[in-house]
Amino acid sequence: MNNQDAGKSNRNHYIKLFLIFFLLFALLTKPTVSSWNDQSRMAQIQSIVEHQTLIIDQSMFSSTGDKYFFNNHFYSDKPPLLAIYASPIYFILKSVGLSFEQNTRWVCYLIVLFSMGSLSALSLTIFRKILKDFSPASDQWADVVTIVAGSATMILPYSLVFNNHIASGALLILGLYYILYSRKTDKPRYAMYSGLFVSLAGSIDINCFLFIPFALILLSRTSIRSGLIFTLSCISIVSLYLFLNLQTSGSLMPPAVNEPLWNYPGSAFSKENLSGLAKHKNVGAVLFYAFHMLVGNRGLILHSPILLFSAVGIFTAYRKNINLQYKSIYTYLLLAVVLYIGIYLIWTTNYSGWAFGVRWFVSIILILCLPIVCLEHEIRTSKIMRSSFVAIACLSILISVIGSYDPFSMLNGTELQEQLSPTNTILANINSISDGFSTAISQSSIAAFVKIGRLLFTTVLIYGLFYESIKRLGPVSSGK
Repeated sequence: MNNQDAGKSNRNHYIKLFLIFFLLFALLTKPTVSSWNDQSRMAQIQSIVEHQTLIIDQSMFSSTGDKYFFNNHFYSDKPPLLAIYASPIYFILKSVGLSFEQNTRWVCYLIVLFSMGSLSALSLTIFRKILKDFSPASDQWADVVTIVAGSATMILPYSLVFNNHIASGALLILGLYYILYSRKTDKPRYAMYSGLFVSLAGSIDINCFLFIPFALILLSRTSIRSGLIFTLSCISIVSLYLFLNLQTSGSLMPPAVNEPLWNYPGSAFSKENLSGLAKHKNVGAVLFYAFHMLVGNRGLILHSPILLFSAVGIFTAYRKNINLQYKSIYTYLLLAVVLYIGIYLIWTTNYSGWAFGVRWFVSIILILCLPIVCLEHEIRTSKIMRSSFVAIACLSILISVIGSYDPFSMLNGTELQEQLSPTNTILANINSISDGFSTAISQSSIAAFVKIGRLLFTTVLIYGLFYESIKRLGPVSSGK
């Protein structure tokens, strides 16, 4: 096969991969507005398109609790850039006669699918390209790791609802892709693209701004020019972010942590429970919270156990001195990830609210999945490692599918009860699935049957994809 044929084959493979994930997400995307988060974001989109403003007073979703009060008007507390990105989708839908008022379910479904679903599928495609272009992974192993990242982690459930974490995670992985290419080629445009994507990630999820200084160090170590271009491109997006804050709250401070904006009658938030302002009572409370955020009832590892192999991959990479041109790059990324997690552990108290697992960590999951690529030799040559990997991956896929039934999982207790004993959202979703099945049987509910049926059909598809990808790895070459 010549280079032209190989290039065409690669392009076709990436297109196929994108379409596979997009269709998986299409089967499960939620057509409902079921949480304050959903309502707040849809209120922004509706207000932008129908009223050309970020004021949400006239939106049908203005009853959301995720809003603040400024200059006698209510605004969504969500950074507006994500709503601006999704608004053209609603503009097109409204132009052909589909509106929130008359076609709520269809409009919500299509907005989520073409904004979150497409962006998530793109990020997984870029993730696979990083594995192939910047590691010695075979095509077969790169496919396995990508399928696992997209279906055996919280990426799957949160690709089905409108949220900033999938978007910021996608922008971070795009930023990383161009950082790697900038270091490889020293072309100015790659440094510019990386700055735009990383700063956009921060403009959507403020804690992702943490990645900017680490990315700047990585680029500047290769080329001062690349560092300057990266900085200038970041400044343009950060300036837009600050301008929008000023226009919608009268302050450069993010409205979500600007306490006076939340002091209105009926507000559900105060400095006691606002993420970024809330404080733990003592060190013991921090440790208890950290346990449940990382491994306990809402834990990152409990909800995506495949990440255990990321830890093994990191250890393997450093022990064997595997060349991650990467190694220094991933070290910087890992430092940013640790700081990112640490901020949430120290300055939040509500486990990300009504959500499957901790939705805040979705932004960093693709970065956390990268080290799994270092385990190809072990998976190919050790029966124990392969069997363990397959078993944990199958468990992770099952957990992710359970989360896909209701990504904004309902919690069992009051705010205080949740702090003392957080709901296990895997069990909560299992109960929801059981209730849905009971409703389908007892009431002959077509909607309930369809929801359960879509979940079962997609589960079979995902396990089929995983099985085929593992089979293409070939037999274990030597047993242990």
